[in-house]
This record gives sequence, C-alpha cells and structure tokens, in this order.
Amino acid sequence: MLLSVPREILRTYSSTCVALKARRFSQFASRRSQTSGIFYISPCWLHSKRQVQRSHTRENVAAHADNSSSSLRSVYQNVKETLSRVTEKTEPISSVAELAVRYITVHSLTDFYIECPHGILFDACYVDSHPDGVFCADLKTVVILPGSPGSHLDVLPLMRPLAKAGHRVITVNFPGYSKTNPILATQDFLFRGATDEKSDFILNFLKELNIDRVDLMVGLGSGCYPALDLAASQTWIKSLALVCPRGHRVFRGITPYEQFERMARMYDNRMYRLLLILRLVVIKYIQRKWNMRHVPILHLMKYIVEVANYQFENMETNVFAVASRQLPVTYVYSGQDNAMETEISEELARLLNLKPEEFCRLDTNHNLIFPGKKKLFQGLFIEDGTHNPLETQEHCDVIALMLIDELKRTTKTSS
Repeated sequence: MLLSVPREILRTYSSTCVALKARRFSQFASRRSQTSGIFYISPCWLHSKRQVQRSHTRENVAAHADNSSSSLRSVYQNVKETLSRVTEKTEPISSVAELAVRYITVHSLTDFYIECPHGILFDACYVDSHPDGVFCADLKTVVILPGSPGSHLDVLPLMRPLAKAGHRVITVNFPGYSKTNPILATQDFLFRGATDEKSDFILNFLKELNIDRVDLMVGLGSGCYPALDLAASQTWIKSLALVCPRGHRVFRGITPYEQFERMARMYDNRMYRLLLILRLVVIKYIQRKWNMRHVPILHLMKYIVEVANYQFENMETNVFAVASRQLPVTYVYSGQDNAMETEISEELARLLNLKPEEFCRLDTNHNLIFPGKKKLFQGLFIEDGTHNPLETQEHCDVIALMLIDELKRTTKTSS
C-alpha cells in the first residue's frame, strides 16, 4: 500500500486499525481510473469532484518547546500589540512545527446504524502542530473543532498563535464536507452530523492519537455542540472555549426549522434526493436566501441534514453539566452575527454561570472596554464581529491572547 501513496503524504497509521488495500480508499478513485485504464464511476453518484488535497498547501509555523524563561505578557497590558511582537520577547525559537494536513484512519460510530452495526472507518483529515507530541513532553494540548459547513482552513488563523505560544494545537475535519470521508464510498450518506455522532468521532480520533488529556477544548460555531457534549461527560477536558456558539434553541439562522426537517427527510429518500438538489439550486442561485454562495450543493445538503440533527433536547443537560462541573469557560460572541440573535447568545452565557461583569467589549476601533476596574474577564463581546470572528485579524489576535491567558490560569489551577 505504501508504494501506491505519494511520498509527500503525511499519514499516521494506528496499531489498532488494519490498513486496507489502496483500492478501498475513496480518495484514490481518480488515480485508479488513470493507472488501470478502466473507466471508473464512483458508487456515490451525487458527489461533486472531491476536494481533499493530500500534498498541497503546507504552511510552516514556529512553535516554542521550552516554557522555562519569560512568559507571554498578559493580554490586558496592551491588546493592540500583535502576537509576533509578544513572542519576540520570549525565548528564541527552538523548534519548528508544520501545520500541514495529515491523515489517519479512525474507526468510529459502532452500533450507531442498522445498516452498519460495526461502525465506519474514516480517512480523517486533521492538522497537528506537534505530531505525536514531539519536541516537548509537557506541551499543553488544545483541540479546536471547526463549524459547519467549514474545515480546518477556518481555524488556522487561531492555531498559529497558539502553536507559537508553545502549545500543541490540533483540529480535525468532521465527515461530510469532502475532507474527512469514509473509506468505503457507499457509506458517505450514513453520517448525519448529529451531536452524538460528532462526539463519538472526536473521542475515537483522540484515542487514535493517544491523547488522554485536553487542556482546552475550543468550539467554533456549530463545533460548540460536540465541544459542550464532550466537556459535560469527559473529566479529562480541563477547560472550554466557545467562539460564537450556535444557539441552545432555535435561532434565526435556521428558521423556519420545520423547513430544514422536511428537506432532511427528502435527503433520506433516494427518490426525492434529486428534487432536493434542484430545490437547493433555486434557493442558492435564484432566491439567494442563504449567504452560502461559495458552498457546494453537496455540502449544503450535508449542512441541512446536520441542522435537522442539532439535538436541542440534549443542550440543556450538557449546559447544566458543564456549569455544575465549574469548568473554566471562555465565551466569545459577536454583535453582527447574521445567523444568531445577541439575546440567545447572552442567554446561553447566563446558563453557563457567566456573569455580565465578566465580559469585556471590543469596540469598532478595536479597543477593549472593561465593565469594572478588574481587567480579568471570561467573556468577550465583539461589536462588529461576524459569525466567524477569526476572519478578522484583530479579532483573532484578541481571542488567541484570551485563550493563551486561560491556558496559563488552567495550568496554575491544575498544579
């Protein structure tokens, strides 16, 4: 099998998973049709051209390995100072980590589906700043869960400063959006993106990487649902950060919710799936109801099914469990989030026992405004922030410094 894989592919093999023949991997379908001379048609006829890239776009980022000398200055001393200037005042760079796309086989979702009781083998696409925990044995581990429809590209701006600060930062692409795929293409439509499915996938993914402690679990957008679910049940997660979380109840971005449920039922029926595609084409290009013009139709279908399986009924239990654990929570929400009402975001913050005086405000001039004299906060309100504040460099810098400061406090608490 190794002879069939390009040398530049970064793949981690697990001892618990038996490597299948290369012809079983869905990503190699195009290569097989070219080399064998036999015309090949994917069993999943609804798939658009796969966009998984195995050897492209490598970005190098410097990461500290030693934390023994001067530490990062507090985020509250000078917020406008860039992260590069802050890290220049720490120790010299002693090691380099590569934020490159890697792949690992993950066996997950056992006993979830009647059609596949033994689970699904995923070819999981992920990014790890310190693969296999190299460079330093006492690195703090940060796991970032991207939103949907999205990928690791959405969280790379946040990964870089955290890796520069000397932490191991990991993100993984959830199945369904052409990055992480089942090894058997016929199982592409089994994964529905429900919260419990995502949580089980993350648990098995971390198990394959031999990670038994997460110092900070970060959720972005809909990635906050599995982050909350895992933080509520797993004691090895030491702190939690929610960046623009989706609502604990139906919010304006998914209303009318009954429409998403009807389209999800159309998705389940192969006879109506083509009608669903035509309907999405009308909604996307003619009516332009959703601001997702850049999202492929297949990804849009996956997103609709995921929305219909948000499992709001479990949110109350998860939020109560996290609040009862007194888990350190960092909370960020935006004032210009076109998918989420500010009232619902503030309501979720109150359910997590976050008080209004623990929030600071980042105004349109990128100045931090504190509610009191104490410049220590657990929450951040970005006045002109969007549904993904990481797209704006100034917003991303402040969030990164907040998380770095939270990791320092978590370290002191655990010690």
